[in-house]
Amino acid sequence: MAKSSRASSVKKNNQRLKKTVFGPVETARNERLSAKLMALASQPKPPRTEMEIETDNARELERKAENANEDVDMDADEAATSTTARTNSSIKKQRASKAARIEKKRHRKVKNTMVFSQRHVKAKKGKKR
Repeated sequence: MAKSSRASSVKKNNQRLKKTVFGPVETARNERLSAKLMALASQPKPPRTEMEIETDNARELERKAENANEDVDMDADEAATSTTARTNSSIKKQRASKAARIEKKRHRKVKNTMVFSQRHVKAKKGKKR
């Protein structure tokens, strides 16, 4: 009969292989990867192009404008309504987030769209027994 994977001799052989063969290979791989990462981290960052700088500046300006608008809207809304009422800006944001959400396609059994009118079946006239 063959030895099962639960046999103690098989377990000991596997442990010995891990220690003597696969262990040094794994440590060598880890050392190579860490050396490569250290070399990449020590390199200076490449200079940014003018286009990247302009787009970053535009994004920052948009964020600041949005934050300023939100602060003004919130101050005005808090003064006009109670704290429990929902503001128009929060409702608009919620609708926008729902519209941007991706919905799963649900696979359902196709229903027949053709509907037949019910026929009135007359009972057969026949002899009663």
